[in-house]
Amino acid sequence: MDSPSLLLTRPQASAEALVARLDPALVRGVEVCISPLMEIRPCRSGANLADYRGVIFTSANGVAFAGLGQGRRAYCVGAGTARAATDQGWHVMQVAQDADALVAAICDTGAQAPLLHLSGTHRRGNIAERLTQAGIKTETAALYDQVLLPLSDRAQALLKGEATVILPLFSPRTAGQFADQAAELRNVRAIAISPAVADTVRHLNLKQLLIAQAPTGDAMRQDIEMLLHAHSLG
Repeated sequence: MDSPSLLLTRPQASAEALVARLDPALVRGVEVCISPLMEIRPCRSGANLADYRGVIFTSANGVAFAGLGQGRRAYCVGAGTARAATDQGWHVMQVAQDADALVAAICDTGAQAPLLHLSGTHRRGNIAERLTQAGIKTETAALYDQVLLPLSDRAQALLKGEATVILPLFSPRTAGQFADQAAELRNVRAIAISPAVADTVRHLNLKQLLIAQAPTGDAMRQDIEMLLHAHSLG
């Protein structure tokens, strides 16, 4: 039985962090191919926070480009984002699994406005618009751009091979880029972080398409390990 490969299309640092969290026994003998389909590039230096009562982070990338929190309030999507914000000195008020849950939580608690969503140029969920419509004035400042990249030659070769390729997909945009870039799919087992991501690749000739139990990094890691373990059992 050929050993599987793990194809990671997240930005380099995020992909490396995911590999470091996987069970070493399951990764042993597995080729890990990191072929980022997106590169994070700064598009402005910080933001003026003086007029805001708190900020919203929907990814750790926003935290990375926002600077030190100095005790300011932050509302976060994802436990990883919240950890990054805490490490940078932000006072995390609420953490939610996705944008919808965060909007609901902020509305339920009546957060003090105005708020500022520190995001990338490409964003989903219309967070600022929805909160403003609910009476909590919120604006958006894009701190970084998410530039799409092609699949590497090695990634294309793995996708064309007979051995199993385990493919975690973390966003609709990168999933769409994968669908556009993949020249051939022989034996790909994909894991989507959400139904929206799954819908983006559902038309592809995949051997398997799983949807994570929750839209979190931990749930994705567990599904990756499940597929690796199942392959090791034959």
